[in-house]
Amino acid sequence: MPLIFCGLLAACSSGLDGLPPLSSASSDYVLQPGDKLEIGVQSITDATGTYELDGNGKVSLPLLQDLQLGGLTLRAAERAIADGYREGGMLNNPVVTVQPAELRPFYVIGEVNRPGEYPYRQGMTILSAVAAAGGYTYRAHEREVEVVRSVDGRDVRMRAGEDVTIQPGDRIRIYERWF
Repeated sequence: MPLIFCGLLAACSSGLDGLPPLSSASSDYVLQPGDKLEIGVQSITDATGTYELDGNGKVSLPLLQDLQLGGLTLRAAERAIADGYREGGMLNNPVVTVQPAELRPFYVIGEVNRPGEYPYRQGMTILSAVAAAGGYTYRAHEREVEVVRSVDGRDVRMRAGEDVTIQPGDRIRIYERWF
């Protein structure tokens, strides 16, 4: 009988056991394929515009082809573009600005009223993502959720509380509670 009870308790696990916690500390946004950027290059009006990172995290600007921006922060992307124009001998002192035009959406699945894809807004937390998805269902395990995030090209699964800041492209899973 005790063995059956232990088996039932194990079946009621949320699936979060053993997952590392996701830090609530905010970090600089790292560009990834699919991000749309507003890029401005002083002195090259044709270079100013909206660009989307391709599947490899690269972008082609006038006079600069296949520039790798995926994996860089916004400030590092500005430096990479400026270096490309400087090293190509096109500009002596390039002034470059890079701002997000449209970031990847995030996804919420599991015990929410409207699972799906949602547009990302700066500073969103797990709680605001759940609110965008119509709130928790009555069966939701509200204290901790699973977040799947791409880090260095691979998916990392972490557990997080409601106050943790999410990033574009995050996949948030709300588990069902059993008791």
